[in-house]
Amino acid sequence: MSPLQFQYTHLESVSCGQSVAQVLPQILQTMGAKRVMLLASATLAGRTDQFAELRQAIAPLDSHVFAAIGAHSPREDVLAGLESTREFEADVLVTLGGGSIIDAAKVIQLAVAQNIRDEAELLEYAQHGNGQRGAKAGQYDLLNLPSPVRQVAVPTTLSGAEFSNNAGVLNTSNSSKEGYRGVDLCPQHIIYDPALSLHTPDWLWLSTAIRSLDHAVEGYCSADTNAFLDGHFLHAMRLLSSALPQTFADPEDLAARSLTQQAIWLACCGLGTVAHGASHGIGYILGSLCGVPHGHTSCVMLPAVLSWNQEIAPDRHREIAAALGYSGSSGADAVRELVASLALPVSLPDLGVTREQLPEIARRAAQHPVVQKNPRRIENSDQVMEILELAWS
Repeated sequence: MSPLQFQYTHLESVSCGQSVAQVLPQILQTMGAKRVMLLASATLAGRTDQFAELRQAIAPLDSHVFAAIGAHSPREDVLAGLESTREFEADVLVTLGGGSIIDAAKVIQLAVAQNIRDEAELLEYAQHGNGQRGAKAGQYDLLNLPSPVRQVAVPTTLSGAEFSNNAGVLNTSNSSKEGYRGVDLCPQHIIYDPALSLHTPDWLWLSTAIRSLDHAVEGYCSADTNAFLDGHFLHAMRLLSSALPQTFADPEDLAARSLTQQAIWLACCGLGTVAHGASHGIGYILGSLCGVPHGHTSCVMLPAVLSWNQEIAPDRHREIAAALGYSGSSGADAVRELVASLALPVSLPDLGVTREQLPEIARRAAQHPVVQKNPRRIENSDQVMEILELAWS
């Protein structure tokens, strides 16, 4: 019998199927909020009636809007958001948008708690994609807890960033990602409003769902998984395989959208608990180096990595195929068929990646700590190139 210990995050509640304008005021009251920083996507902040309704719903509280976080959470945008949060003296962060905005808020929380004032101090807490770490990275005994500022997340994509204590930030000077982690950086509350997600482009909604399918599949194949997590992962696959085609056929089907959001809840229960593999790790490189959205990286890399890993635990691959409703035994083919049915990219050329970029992608990926956790051991860039070739055609 193997010992098991599961560490829950400090997430307190998840709300599904109601308007954020209905749910948020009560949550903010429970939190004792007085000054609310709204970190929002530019689209939501500037073009939607729901955002205006939300501002009105929390009008008794002071609020301020910051809508300048770019894709992949560029470090300079995060630092600008930190400065705005400090100037406003916010006591709660409310994020409305995708994983980039949610991750930015996590790093702002860390910076406020640790009194980080500049880039150099922030980098002391960073873990870099080549395995290098700042002097304070991962040293939780140094953290000032509990965090004085917490987050309420209102996700409008399906990447699942709201369920982890991890955050990724883009170093735009060398196109690389750096990671940050804390004990209570995850949102304190999550509000899933399917109607608000109608403003999300269809390709982004569907592809970020595949990103969370990646969480479930690589989690299910991880050596760190257990029976508790396996049940969540497999049912997430079942829900995604049914709800995503419904949403693709009818983007305004709010019941299907809400079911998809609940699938993300299941798929992401293991974030920060189980090690992922090469699909995630190579995806980080494609995102930072090539500017590929993370959802699209999973569309292409997950089936390629599953094909390369096929010899490891073949029973798991058959169970993945069954959960996705696929008639064959190949988990890779099951994922590929689902992705293609949603009119999403299926190859690296579809993502705009060139052959000339592959050696550098392979070199960086081989050094990445997440790639090194892949179930089938990856020891060098030549093996990464084998995976990239599978993803090319």
